[in-house]
Amino acid sequence: MKADEQINILMVDDSTTNLLALEAILQAPDRNLVSASSGDDALRYLLNNDVAVILLDVFMPGIDGLDTAELIRAREKSRDIPIIFLTADSTGGRHLRRGYSLGAVDYIVKPIEPDILRSKVAVFVELFKKTLEIHRQAQLLHEKNLELENANLARLSMLIDLGQELALEHDPWRVLENFCRSARQIVDAQEAAVGVFDADCDDLRFYFRCVSGEDIDSSTGIPKVARRALDFLVNERRSLRLNDSDELLDDDKKSSDSVRSFLGAPILASTGVCGWIYLLNKIKAEDFTEADERLATTLATQVGIAYENARLYSNAQRHASELQMEIAERKQAEEERAQLLVREQAARAEAEQANRTKDEFLATLSHELRTPLSAILGWSHLVRTGKLDELQMTRAFETIERNARSQSQLIDDLLDVSRIVTGKLQIELGPVNLPPVIEAAIDAVRPAFEAKDIQFEPVMKSQALLVPGDANRLQQIFWNLFSNAVKFTPHGGRVRVEIERAEPHARVTVSDSGIGIKPDFLPYIFDRFRQADGSTTRVHGGLGLGLAIVKHLVELHQGTVKVDSKGPDQGATFTVSLPLASAGAVADLESAAVREREGNGLPAGFSELLDGLRILVVDDELDSRELITAILTRCGSEVRCSESAAEAIQCFRDWKPDLLVSDIGMPKEDGYSLIQKLRKMRSKWARDIPAVALTAYATVEDRARALDAGFQVHVAKPIEPEALVRSIAGAAGRKI
Repeated sequence: MKADEQINILMVDDSTTNLLALEAILQAPDRNLVSASSGDDALRYLLNNDVAVILLDVFMPGIDGLDTAELIRAREKSRDIPIIFLTADSTGGRHLRRGYSLGAVDYIVKPIEPDILRSKVAVFVELFKKTLEIHRQAQLLHEKNLELENANLARLSMLIDLGQELALEHDPWRVLENFCRSARQIVDAQEAAVGVFDADCDDLRFYFRCVSGEDIDSSTGIPKVARRALDFLVNERRSLRLNDSDELLDDDKKSSDSVRSFLGAPILASTGVCGWIYLLNKIKAEDFTEADERLATTLATQVGIAYENARLYSNAQRHASELQMEIAERKQAEEERAQLLVREQAARAEAEQANRTKDEFLATLSHELRTPLSAILGWSHLVRTGKLDELQMTRAFETIERNARSQSQLIDDLLDVSRIVTGKLQIELGPVNLPPVIEAAIDAVRPAFEAKDIQFEPVMKSQALLVPGDANRLQQIFWNLFSNAVKFTPHGGRVRVEIERAEPHARVTVSDSGIGIKPDFLPYIFDRFRQADGSTTRVHGGLGLGLAIVKHLVELHQGTVKVDSKGPDQGATFTVSLPLASAGAVADLESAAVREREGNGLPAGFSELLDGLRILVVDDELDSRELITAILTRCGSEVRCSESAAEAIQCFRDWKPDLLVSDIGMPKEDGYSLIQKLRKMRSKWARDIPAVALTAYATVEDRARALDAGFQVHVAKPIEPEALVRSIAGAAGRKI
């Protein structure tokens, strides 16, 4: 925003006294306070002027403030202008409701408190300034892009014209002369030169130099500042770009202060370097750029071909016997140009496809972000009205939480893809037993299977499959595959997970009876941002990132993933193969499993660690409850179990445990809700009880959320008996 530019603030009141008072309160150098004594005056002013905020009196003769606001909102130009209603009626509930329904941002009751009014108006003035600045920056960016585009088009046009001109010129002398003049203009340099060696020796046969504002010169020698650079590019057979800070140029500048930058490229022929081009001093910039260097290489190639063609044509005039060879060479050049055109067309088609994919992804991303955001904002607005009953409030909070989690997952996927693209996604390799990791992933998606009544069939053909990997990332792989199966399998469908040893790999197969995959889309199933249905009428949401992340994570583990499908409505099968760990590591794991079966894997001295401690275990899975009970009772504790949050609340009232161990993901009411209810109970016993969260949600974010909810400790599944007992002992204040 310009320093002397003022922001319009429209004040509408039928009282001159009130308008003067408002001016006195809001007067500032950067503001233009516009007074209107009626709604009609305000509407006329808004026809041709923008304002940051409108201060609108409710009660006015003729068109009152509410009707004026409705007319303002009806216009496209003024629809989004913030309106602050001013009224002397502090009890006007009906007017208040109507005012907010018309889009009012605030309601101020007279007499006005100056500081309050100033602060509220200042917010919208600052917002208006920032909006203006954004518009200006966008316009500047557009103009800059347009300028660059026009410059590139101009370069391209000159390059095409030069190519046509050189192709039509048969005199080698004129080819180099015309090229020298055009090259200086195309690259926008102060000076351009071209030199061609004699075929029988290293001496220059032709040399042309063009300086801005001067005619073509072939008699002046090569500037000293360029000689060493030309020797370098001829010997190295590659382009060379030197700017003000380069040592080679800096040494030579001692003899010529007028040279700021040098750009050169060799002219290559089948026999080697046949010449060179160089350019000095960029006119509209300090230095030559990388793009200029590529352009110089192209120009060198172009002039080399043109010069060679002209030379051959000239020789053909003198030597009729060489005519056939010249025709063959021209035909070869045409074929190369045709191949170049085919490659260019293929590259363009690929770029257009990538652009379409990008546009589809951006549209999908907008939809996937806005859809949950719409639900969050809508329910938040309803909650703020305070008119929802308890059941509706519960539904509102559940909807807000579910959609917030959806957005969080989208952001996590985007961050993972960003790390993949930049090569920053890393894993911490260690020996991992695969079946418990898969079981943890199954636990995480089990509620989704149950919600769609999908028949889930896990088949564990081996309980000890040790792989070198990162447990969290492995769980992410299978969570993505299971979530994908849930998404594309209809109600009442079937999903089968088979884990087996297929030396020297562990193989996990996830098959479903879902909608299947079209054969023409199978090669692209693991591509980023690619979806089988990218239309606006698609049935299934998502960004098309999950399977791309799966493929990258599997490859980081030195494994492979593939997909098979017989076609639409025939289901799909994903197969993940991961290399097994060494035999010694497997033996260690099996020994640990034996120790766990014999004594729950607990060290000596743990048998009385939890002696006398009354522990309530809450988990909807019977197997988990039995395992935890077996571990804790061996350490001397008294254990009771509940399979739901409601049952746990009743147990608190009847039994009064000393410590709570609760799962997070449970049907109907999860562990977060349970701990929050306990912390709000009147009983000090319930409010202060130590609580341990035991869950398959194992990320850093999940741990932070559990601690914020009221748990003292977060323990990730699969359960390690020693770690569980240590965590419970620590929460209970027992010394280990």
